[in-house]
This record gives sequence, C-alpha cells and structure tokens, in this order.
Amino acid sequence: MIATVARTGLAPSPLWGEGRDEGQPERSAAPASHEPQQEQALLQLRKINSFYGPVQAHFDLDIEVRKGRIVSLLGGNASGKSTTMKIVLGLLKPRSGEVLFNGESTLGLSTPQIVRKGIGSVPEARRLFPAMTVRENLLMGAYARGDRKAVAQDLERMLELFPRVAERIEFQAGTLSGGEQQMVAMARALMGRPQLICMDEPTMGLSPLYVDKVLELIARINAQGVSVFMVEQNASLALQIAHHGYVLQTGRIVLSGPARELLADTRIRDAYLGGGGAARTAS
Repeated sequence: MIATVARTGLAPSPLWGEGRDEGQPERSAAPASHEPQQEQALLQLRKINSFYGPVQAHFDLDIEVRKGRIVSLLGGNASGKSTTMKIVLGLLKPRSGEVLFNGESTLGLSTPQIVRKGIGSVPEARRLFPAMTVRENLLMGAYARGDRKAVAQDLERMLELFPRVAERIEFQAGTLSGGEQQMVAMARALMGRPQLICMDEPTMGLSPLYVDKVLELIARINAQGVSVFMVEQNASLALQIAHHGYVLQTGRIVLSGPARELLADTRIRDAYLGGGGAARTAS
C-alpha cells in the first residue's frame, strides 16, 4: 500500500497551479516510475568533509538527488545522517567539498536564502510553533513569498492533500498528536513551493498507523513533482517508497544503489531489518 504511488509510474500532477511567485524557480514534474532515469541532478554533495571540533563527521561524502526522485539516506545513530541534512540546509559548513542545487553552489548562503532557492525542510521532531494555530504554522511556511493570492490557493491545496490538517486548522499546534504535527510540518514546508523537500527522520516517534500515512503522503507529494531527500532509520519502509538509497556508516557511504536492490541486499537486511548479522554490521 505504502509504495503504490511511487512504483506505479503515475503521471505527476503538479502540486501548484498558476500564480508562481516571481522569486521561486520554475518547477518541472518528473515521472514517478520506481526505476531511476537520467533526470538532471537537482542536489549534489561532492567530496564533503565536515567536522565537529576535532572530530570528523564526513569522509569524502558523495550524494546525488535527481529531479523527481525520492532518495533515502539510511544509517544508525551517530552515522552522520542529520549532519548531512544540516549541511544541505546551510546550518553547518563543511571544511571541504561542494554542495550544488540546480548546478549552483549553496555554500555560504544562509538557511533563508537556501529556502528561497527551492529547498524545503521538515526537521526532526517537527519543530512547530506550539502556541500558534495550525493555520498560522502553515502560513509561516510561505514567509518568503509575496504572492498573497497564490499563497491562499496553496493553503487550500494543502488542506485538500492533508484532510486531517484541515480538521485541525484552528487548533493550537501543540495540542495535536505526533502524527498530526508531522503532517502540519510537511504541509508547512510545501507552502514554500519547494523543488526539493529535506525530511529528517519523518517517522520518528509515530504510531504504526501514522507511519504508514506519512510515508504514503511522501510518495504522493513526490508523484506531484516534488523531489524528496529523506534521512531515515527505518530502512524497510524508507526503501519501499524511495527510488535510490545510500547507507551511511560513521561518515562514509558504504552502500548505494536503486532502492529495490538495497531492499533485497542481505547486508541491509542484517543491519537494519533484524537479520542475524545486525549487531556485527551496524556496530
């Protein structure tokens, strides 16, 4: 059920209609087939070396997200997954290497500048404004836009895409369940009309019911033309909806390839899906 949208090859239906904000780049919807094709690279991390003080976090990290794709970055605790996301969003500057978005470097840009380039973020633990209403949280996602009419139209689209959010639109965000808050965080990111959404542990702390709902929504968003780069520990579910995957271990990519191949790889099963070699491989 979860992987249906990503794997059926549905023709993408653009998430946004007319009224594109002048400050936002043009969107191009890519086919949603599960097998990777030769789309243009949207996000590229090349030979990234990063440090926290004297401790090196990444070692010549290479990752690529192509237009129209869902890419999952897998790994255990302290593998460097969330640090990778911080680099993409401009929250941490690598000591060396390149970060390119649509072929242009983002190094040296602030996070708001990167958001304006077309990268949205769904951070770990959602990080909503708990005292504000759901509506106010969603509108915060469009803070960099000046097209009020299109913002209002996009808000209506979000409420159609996330009916549970629509039911809670006037509630304070802090009163929602974890799954509901995750949906609000996703809708808030989409309000910025991103080409790429970065999601840090989108299923963390959710009930099984909401895990399925959130992953199905990720696949649906991708089918409508938005690329997704997600950091996730739940390898089985992440690879079911992804097109491509990378496995990160102590700052190094140790495996990468099409998601279906990784899902069938015994090393992935052992390390992340409860196989007999889990302790040895993940240590």
